[in-house]
Amino acid sequence: MAPKRLPPVKRPRAQAERRAQSERRLLDAATQLIAEQGFSKTTLAQIGAKAGYSRGLVNERFGSKDQLVRVLADEFQTYFQYDRLVPALAHQHGLEALLITIDTYLDSVVRSEHLGRAYYELLGESIGLVPEIHATFVEADQLLRAAIERTIGSAIRAGDVPADIDAKAFAVFIVALLRGTVMQWLLDPTGFDLGAVRAVIRRTFESAFRRAPERQREKRRR
Repeated sequence: MAPKRLPPVKRPRAQAERRAQSERRLLDAATQLIAEQGFSKTTLAQIGAKAGYSRGLVNERFGSKDQLVRVLADEFQTYFQYDRLVPALAHQHGLEALLITIDTYLDSVVRSEHLGRAYYELLGESIGLVPEIHATFVEADQLLRAAIERTIGSAIRAGDVPADIDAKAFAVFIVALLRGTVMQWLLDPTGFDLGAVRAVIRRTFESAFRRAPERQREKRRR
Protein backbone atom coordinates (compact mmCIF):
# COMPACT_ATOMS: atom_id res chain seq x y z
CA MET A 1 0.00 0.00 0.00
CA ALA A 2 1.47 3.34 -1.04
CA PRO A 3 2.15 5.73 1.81
CA LYS A 4 -0.45 8.44 2.21
CA ARG A 5 0.77 11.80 0.98
CA LEU A 6 0.38 14.69 3.32
CA PRO A 7 -0.89 17.99 1.92
CA PRO A 8 1.84 20.56 1.33
CA VAL A 9 2.53 22.77 4.30
CA LYS A 10 1.42 26.34 3.68
CA ARG A 11 4.25 28.51 4.84
CA PRO A 12 3.17 31.86 6.21
CA ARG A 13 4.35 34.86 4.24
CA ALA A 14 7.17 36.82 5.74
CA GLN A 15 6.14 39.61 8.07
CA ALA A 16 7.77 42.20 5.83
CA GLU A 17 5.72 41.03 2.84
CA ARG A 18 2.46 41.17 4.79
CA ARG A 19 3.34 44.61 6.09
CA ALA A 20 4.13 45.92 2.61
CA GLN A 21 0.84 44.58 1.27
CA SER A 22 -1.22 46.14 4.06
CA GLU A 23 0.53 49.49 3.64
CA ARG A 24 -0.09 49.41 -0.11
CA ARG A 25 -3.79 48.67 0.38
CA LEU A 26 -4.12 51.41 2.99
CA LEU A 27 -2.37 53.95 0.74
CA ASP A 28 -4.55 53.03 -2.22
CA ALA A 29 -7.67 53.37 -0.08
CA ALA A 30 -6.55 56.73 1.29
CA THR A 31 -5.70 57.99 -2.19
CA GLN A 32 -9.10 57.10 -3.59
CA LEU A 33 -11.03 58.53 -0.61
CA ILE A 34 -9.09 61.81 -0.60
CA ALA A 35 -9.49 62.13 -4.37
CA GLU A 36 -13.25 61.67 -4.02
CA GLN A 37 -14.04 63.68 -0.87
CA GLY A 38 -10.95 65.60 0.21
CA PHE A 39 -8.67 65.31 3.22
CA SER A 40 -10.90 66.95 5.82
CA LYS A 41 -13.80 64.56 5.25
CA THR A 42 -11.65 61.45 5.16
CA THR A 43 -11.17 59.61 8.46
CA LEU A 44 -8.71 56.93 9.48
CA ALA A 45 -11.66 54.63 10.12
CA GLN A 46 -12.87 55.09 6.53
CA ILE A 47 -9.41 54.37 5.18
CA GLY A 48 -9.11 51.21 7.24
CA ALA A 49 -12.58 50.00 6.29
CA LYS A 50 -12.04 50.61 2.56
CA ALA A 51 -8.76 48.69 2.69
CA GLY A 52 -10.33 45.86 4.68
CA TYR A 53 -8.53 46.63 7.92
CA SER A 54 -9.24 48.37 11.21
CA ARG A 55 -8.55 51.98 12.06
CA GLY A 56 -5.98 50.70 14.51
CA LEU A 57 -3.85 49.32 11.69
CA VAL A 58 -3.81 52.72 9.96
CA ASN A 59 -2.49 54.25 13.19
CA GLU A 60 0.05 51.47 13.55
CA ARG A 61 1.35 51.83 9.99
CA PHE A 62 1.36 55.62 9.64
CA GLY A 63 0.86 57.10 13.09
CA SER A 64 -1.42 59.94 11.99
CA LYS A 65 -3.25 61.45 9.02
CA ASP A 66 -0.49 64.03 8.72
CA GLN A 67 2.15 61.34 8.26
CA LEU A 68 -0.09 59.55 5.77
CA VAL A 69 -0.30 62.79 3.76
CA ARG A 70 3.49 63.02 3.67
CA VAL A 71 3.67 59.48 2.31
CA LEU A 72 1.04 60.26 -0.34
CA ALA A 73 2.89 63.41 -1.38
CA ASP A 74 6.08 61.37 -1.70
CA GLU A 75 4.16 58.81 -3.77
CA PHE A 76 3.18 61.39 -6.39
CA GLN A 77 6.61 62.98 -6.44
CA THR A 78 8.26 59.58 -6.87
CA TYR A 79 5.85 58.63 -9.66
CA PHE A 80 6.52 61.88 -11.52
CA GLN A 81 10.24 62.17 -10.87
CA TYR A 82 11.48 58.60 -11.13
CA ASP A 83 8.81 56.53 -12.87
CA ARG A 84 8.02 59.05 -15.60
CA LEU A 85 10.57 61.89 -15.86
CA VAL A 86 13.89 60.06 -15.54
CA PRO A 87 13.14 57.68 -18.46
CA ALA A 88 11.68 60.53 -20.53
CA LEU A 89 14.82 62.67 -20.07
CA ALA A 90 17.26 59.98 -21.17
CA HIS A 91 19.77 61.59 -23.59
CA GLN A 92 17.84 64.91 -23.54
CA HIS A 93 19.23 68.31 -22.58
CA GLY A 94 18.69 72.02 -23.01
CA LEU A 95 15.31 73.42 -24.01
CA GLU A 96 14.04 69.99 -25.06
CA ALA A 97 14.62 68.67 -21.53
CA LEU A 98 12.65 71.59 -20.12
CA LEU A 99 9.76 70.99 -22.54
CA ILE A 100 9.73 67.28 -21.71
CA THR A 101 9.63 68.10 -17.99
CA ILE A 102 6.60 70.34 -18.46
CA ASP A 103 4.78 67.84 -20.67
CA THR A 104 5.61 64.86 -18.46
CA TYR A 105 4.27 66.61 -15.36
CA LEU A 106 0.91 67.31 -17.00
CA ASP A 107 0.72 63.79 -18.38
CA SER A 108 1.63 62.33 -14.98
CA VAL A 109 -1.34 63.98 -13.29
CA VAL A 110 -3.68 62.51 -15.89
CA ARG A 111 -2.19 59.01 -15.91
CA SER A 112 -1.87 58.72 -12.13
CA GLU A 113 -5.68 59.00 -11.88
CA HIS A 114 -6.67 59.04 -8.17
CA LEU A 115 -3.13 59.82 -7.04
CA GLY A 116 -2.90 63.06 -9.03
CA ARG A 117 -6.34 64.23 -7.97
CA ALA A 118 -5.67 63.34 -4.32
CA TYR A 119 -2.38 65.26 -4.46
CA TYR A 120 -4.12 68.40 -5.68
CA GLU A 121 -6.96 68.01 -3.17
CA LEU A 122 -4.33 67.94 -0.45
CA LEU A 123 -2.41 70.85 -1.99
CA GLY A 124 -5.55 73.00 -2.03
CA GLU A 125 -6.49 72.18 1.55
CA SER A 126 -2.93 72.78 2.77
CA ILE A 127 -3.17 76.49 1.91
CA GLY A 128 -5.59 77.30 4.73
CA LEU A 129 -8.08 74.61 5.62
CA VAL A 130 -5.58 72.12 7.05
CA PRO A 131 -2.53 74.02 8.34
CA GLU A 132 -0.96 70.86 9.78
CA ILE A 133 -0.13 69.60 6.26
CA HIS A 134 1.03 73.02 5.01
CA ALA A 135 4.73 72.33 5.54
CA THR A 136 4.58 69.12 3.51
CA PHE A 137 3.39 70.96 0.41
CA VAL A 138 5.68 73.94 0.90
CA GLU A 139 8.55 71.45 0.77
CA ALA A 140 7.04 69.69 -2.25
CA ASP A 141 6.76 72.98 -4.14
CA GLN A 142 10.32 73.91 -3.25
CA LEU A 143 11.59 70.59 -4.58
CA LEU A 144 9.65 70.98 -7.84
CA ARG A 145 10.86 74.55 -8.39
CA ALA A 146 14.45 73.52 -7.64
CA ALA A 147 14.29 70.65 -10.15
CA ILE A 148 12.88 72.92 -12.85
CA GLU A 149 15.43 75.62 -12.03
CA ARG A 150 18.24 73.09 -12.59
CA THR A 151 16.73 72.17 -15.95
CA ILE A 152 16.52 75.85 -16.89
CA GLY A 153 20.18 76.21 -15.92
CA SER A 154 20.99 73.35 -18.28
CA ALA A 155 19.06 75.08 -21.08
CA ILE A 156 20.94 78.31 -20.42
CA ARG A 157 24.32 76.53 -20.55
CA ALA A 158 23.27 74.86 -23.80
CA GLY A 159 22.52 78.29 -25.26
CA ASP A 160 18.81 77.50 -25.76
CA VAL A 161 17.62 80.07 -23.21
CA PRO A 162 19.08 83.57 -22.86
CA ALA A 163 21.83 83.77 -20.26
CA ASP A 164 20.35 86.88 -18.68
CA ILE A 165 17.07 85.21 -17.69
CA ASP A 166 16.36 84.84 -13.96
CA ALA A 167 16.23 81.04 -13.63
CA LYS A 168 14.59 81.10 -10.20
CA ALA A 169 11.82 83.46 -11.32
CA PHE A 170 11.36 81.47 -14.54
CA ALA A 171 10.94 78.28 -12.48
CA VAL A 172 8.20 79.96 -10.42
CA PHE A 173 6.47 80.95 -13.66
CA ILE A 174 6.62 77.38 -15.00
CA VAL A 175 5.26 75.88 -11.77
CA ALA A 176 2.43 78.43 -11.90
CA LEU A 177 1.73 77.33 -15.48
CA LEU A 178 1.63 73.68 -14.41
CA ARG A 179 -0.49 74.26 -11.32
CA GLY A 180 -2.97 76.49 -13.13
CA THR A 181 -3.37 74.09 -16.04
CA VAL A 182 -3.85 71.10 -13.76
CA MET A 183 -6.37 72.88 -11.53
CA GLN A 184 -8.47 73.89 -14.55
CA TRP A 185 -8.37 70.34 -15.89
CA LEU A 186 -9.32 68.79 -12.54
CA LEU A 187 -12.18 71.26 -12.19
CA ASP A 188 -13.54 70.65 -15.70
CA PRO A 189 -11.78 67.74 -17.46
CA THR A 190 -14.14 67.82 -20.44
CA GLY A 191 -14.10 71.60 -20.79
CA PHE A 192 -10.99 71.73 -22.96
CA ASP A 193 -8.50 69.51 -24.75
CA LEU A 194 -5.50 69.09 -22.46
CA GLY A 195 -3.50 67.60 -25.32
CA ALA A 196 -4.04 70.78 -27.33
CA VAL A 197 -2.92 72.88 -24.36
CA ARG A 198 0.25 70.83 -24.04
CA ALA A 199 0.95 71.37 -27.75
CA VAL A 200 0.42 75.13 -27.40
CA ILE A 201 2.80 75.27 -24.42
CA ARG A 202 5.50 73.51 -26.45
CA ARG A 203 4.96 75.72 -29.49
CA THR A 204 5.03 78.89 -27.36
CA PHE A 205 8.29 77.95 -25.63
CA GLU A 206 9.91 76.87 -28.89
CA SER A 207 8.90 80.13 -30.55
CA ALA A 208 10.24 82.16 -27.63
CA PHE A 209 13.54 80.34 -27.15
CA ARG A 210 14.61 78.38 -30.21
CA ARG A 211 16.16 81.54 -31.64
CA ALA A 212 18.03 82.40 -28.45
CA PRO A 213 21.46 81.48 -29.93
CA GLU A 214 20.82 83.72 -32.97
CA ARG A 215 19.80 86.61 -30.72
CA GLN A 216 22.91 86.17 -28.59
CA ARG A 217 25.14 86.16 -31.68
CA GLU A 218 23.40 89.31 -32.91
CA LYS A 219 24.11 91.05 -29.59
CA ARG A 220 27.80 90.11 -29.81
CA ARG A 221 28.03 91.51 -33.34
CA ARG A 222 26.68 94.82 -32.08
